[in-house]
Amino acid sequence: MVVTSSTNSTSHRISAVVPVYRAPKELNRLVNDLNDLRVDSETKYGNTFIVTEIVLVHDGGLEETRPLIRELARRFEQVRVIWLSRNFGQHPATLAGMSATSGEWIVTLDEDGQFPPNQIGDLLDHALSAKSPIVYGQPAVHSGHQLWRRIGSFAARKLFRMLVGSTGGVEFSSFRLIMGELGRSVSAYCGSETYLDVALTWVSSRASSIRLPYTSNSESSSYSINRLAAHFLRLVLTSGTRPMRIFAILGTLTASSGFVLAALLVYRRLVLGFPAGFTSTLSLLLILVGLVLFGLSILTEYVGLTVRAAIGKPLFLVISDPSKSPLYRDTDSSQL
Repeated sequence: MVVTSSTNSTSHRISAVVPVYRAPKELNRLVNDLNDLRVDSETKYGNTFIVTEIVLVHDGGLEETRPLIRELARRFEQVRVIWLSRNFGQHPATLAGMSATSGEWIVTLDEDGQFPPNQIGDLLDHALSAKSPIVYGQPAVHSGHQLWRRIGSFAARKLFRMLVGSTGGVEFSSFRLIMGELGRSVSAYCGSETYLDVALTWVSSRASSIRLPYTSNSESSSYSINRLAAHFLRLVLTSGTRPMRIFAILGTLTASSGFVLAALLVYRRLVLGFPAGFTSTLSLLLILVGLVLFGLSILTEYVGLTVRAAIGKPLFLVISDPSKSPLYRDTDSSQL
């Protein structure tokens, strides 16, 4: 990628959004690398772009992250900070940052810098050549996470496609390039439990993904098993009602099998002259009751999601810098 010193009026203007929770040491390097793209940069295929703004979204993270973010905002003119009132999660924080952008394109990056900013040009090249308004960057090799997490991610992707249908071979990731209009529109109407990438499929019929070099940093992940499970559940629930339709089909097949088995048991009792086994009956009962309870739990999650959306639970809440809050008026701001 070639960097030029002047600004071309035909350059693609890109806004970078970085949700920040822990602000690891990689964040400083990431912002420095993004700042280097504040002038015209030429991609491998001759397209030019410029990163016009860097939006850091403080997702109610650790208090020690605040001084670093303020320092970055002082050092770099392109950096703007969005403060959230508490930890809402990565997707709401990303949406909060997207809503504050103005670029033709929006690129979202993790705070750990596992996908370096110099790969933004690769996303742009693919978006323009494939006429794709949404492009995801995927690791060219496995991510370096623990084996159990890689197996779980693989199983989750397969289950997701089975439950919600084909995604056209696109694999979601947090390194995305999105047309600015689409990103800001999605951030305007997303509900509190909406999965960002699913919401993007509602407004665009085309998305794609490409393989890119990846810097493994398994130590930086703050996702526990419970958070990953909740993340996957929200992904499935916001993808529509296909899971419930699958359970309806499964229930129909199970009921049909029950009628056939009942006929066989009656025949066995009347013709062969000995009673049906208690164990087989109990096993069948347990299977059916388990399916019913599992289906009801999924339905309950849908109802809960609807209720939370109906009562107006906010997706995120933007506030001013906590150092300006009346709670800390008499406190040294360097300690906040």
